[in-house]
Amino acid sequence: MKIVIQNIQIKSIASYLPKHNLELKELSVLYGDKEVERIINATGIERVRIADVGETSSDMCFNAVEHLLREEKIKKDDISGLVFVSQTADYILPSTAIILQDRLGLNTETICLDIHYGCSGYIYGIFQAALWIQSGMCENVLVLAGDTSSRMINAHDKSLRMVFGDCGTATLISKGDFPIGVSLKSDGSGYDKLIVPAGGFRKPISSDTSVLQFDQDGNGRTENDLFMDGSEIFNFAISNVHRDINELIEFMNWNKTDVKQYFLHQANTFMLDYVRKKLKVEKEYIPMNVKNYGNTGPATIPLLLTDFLYDNKIVLDKTIFSGFGVGLSWGSIACNLEQTRFYEPLNK
Repeated sequence: MKIVIQNIQIKSIASYLPKHNLELKELSVLYGDKEVERIINATGIERVRIADVGETSSDMCFNAVEHLLREEKIKKDDISGLVFVSQTADYILPSTAIILQDRLGLNTETICLDIHYGCSGYIYGIFQAALWIQSGMCENVLVLAGDTSSRMINAHDKSLRMVFGDCGTATLISKGDFPIGVSLKSDGSGYDKLIVPAGGFRKPISSDTSVLQFDQDGNGRTENDLFMDGSEIFNFAISNVHRDINELIEFMNWNKTDVKQYFLHQANTFMLDYVRKKLKVEKEYIPMNVKNYGNTGPATIPLLLTDFLYDNKIVLDKTIFSGFGVGLSWGSIACNLEQTRFYEPLNK
């Protein structure tokens, strides 16, 4: 599905990083120097941020919103929509977005929605906000994207513990002068390639799902923990992401040479570099910060934007976002960021 939505502005973006900075080399005492070095070399990730005990995705997003609203000097009554994108909600029910509406002191007229998506979720969140604005229901929508992925990972699973980090972000979407192009795709046949098997109503947590098992590579996890089939996710990404981006650029009637920046989901440096080669673009057009934060799920793109652009003055009139992962789902956005304000990540 592709669509162009008129008169939308990504007005500003802020992000919040947990204070605990885990240097992956510290895990050598658990996994051994050689194994830690191998994973660092394979992923390009050297450190991740880990949320404090009791610190949730909504807490981190709340801090990002408060920072953004202070900087923007926007009244809370002017916010008419709130989208919370996360796989680590506060509760099974109620909606975390509704909890945040009250916690942030937003008007009771505010439309609230949770989107239970991961690495492609930021794309879906912007799309939802743009639809609300285009319909006339909203003028300003907050898209909050964040995860505490570290909470879903078993301490014995070195393959994932050294990949995923935590973060919360806030993006303000408003009426504006620019169109945005959106492409969204889904393939549920790969649902089990990135999954927490137990904990929902299909398979509730039990003594059986809590048994620790080790795979052939020595990674231990229960069915209550996050599982990722790394090779299948890699194959999915390198087969689909560049194609989706190219299709969207063509759909927008843009010249590919005019696109100077591609902000991609930060999975790992190897995957990003492979996608870059498929896109046939130079390294400087695809910034990366996965080295310092790891994979922060739906927060990777807005975190990258704030981390890379808060003091970086570059041409952003034709810009691409691309998210891909759990679902399987993927999508891209074509937008103009010339008037967007980016705030340095809190606790950077």
